[in-house]
Amino acid sequence: MSQNEFLESRCPLCTGMEFLAAQLGLLKCTQCGLVVSPAIWQPQANEELEEEWFGANYQAQTSFWVRWFESWNNRRTLRRLVKAKPSGPRLLEIGVGSGSFLESARKRGFEVMGCDLSSTICERVRRTHGITMHCGTVAEMEVEDRFDVVVMNHVLEHVNEPVAFLRDVLRLLAPGGVVHIAVPNVACWEAHLPGWTSYEPYHLAYFTPETLGRTVSSGGFSIEDEKTYESFSGWFLAVLRTVLGVNRHDQAIQANVRSGRIATNKPRSALAEHAYRLGMVCAGGGDMAAARSSGCTRLWGRSHLHRPQAIHQFGTVMIYGS
Repeated sequence: MSQNEFLESRCPLCTGMEFLAAQLGLLKCTQCGLVVSPAIWQPQANEELEEEWFGANYQAQTSFWVRWFESWNNRRTLRRLVKAKPSGPRLLEIGVGSGSFLESARKRGFEVMGCDLSSTICERVRRTHGITMHCGTVAEMEVEDRFDVVVMNHVLEHVNEPVAFLRDVLRLLAPGGVVHIAVPNVACWEAHLPGWTSYEPYHLAYFTPETLGRTVSSGGFSIEDEKTYESFSGWFLAVLRTVLGVNRHDQAIQANVRSGRIATNKPRSALAEHAYRLGMVCAGGGDMAAARSSGCTRLWGRSHLHRPQAIHQFGTVMIYGS
């Protein structure tokens, strides 16, 4: 990016105009610390990248391991939501993936609906689960009854205007509603490794607990709960990918954004898949056991609880280093 282009580019969080070079061609705002991809300033960046990576050629992974981890994460998210005591049963998930969370939430008694930019994903979820989908942006959604729960797991890092996006989410949220947000934590130690699994061409913003907190507040929410500890955080794969030379030449993020090619998912071989997943389970399980036996999760993360600024709007924000 040229110096002139730098002058035309503003931070989507604080509108600052000065950036430092960060890892893998990313940029860090000197004013607020938000880390962004230069692609964040391209017109329709989110929509174009979603179409490239999750469009007609997208093939969802459906291995036993993927289904098992999805089921585990779904149960955990639902436990958090139940604990937050939402005011009603209407639930919207933004960025639905396989649709398994919506199916799990429906079985728990929620009235569910999904929102996704990918027409391929929307059609698959409609066909597989019979769940109502809105195919398009959150800003385009018009609903008669607002939602009591909005779930956004690994969505906000795809968005080029996160504050405006959250304000659109707030418009859809009923009084007393709960928003669950999960994003990769670029402040985690794995993010210093080029093989960190969250360095992806379709990620436009990389949050720390501080920058996510500021983003959430600017979007009209206050933080009820924040955690950064995650046992199955992907550190094992980050180390493995670094050893194998993934992103070794600091070009992986930028090259695919600029390529204009249609991306496809290349599934691992069965042997590689089992080896990786078993390693991840052993590493994550070891982390969890060590944290519990020490009786002090401060060794692994931190947790904060904040009172909501207003009784009718609050969000549950989960941050972890995956």
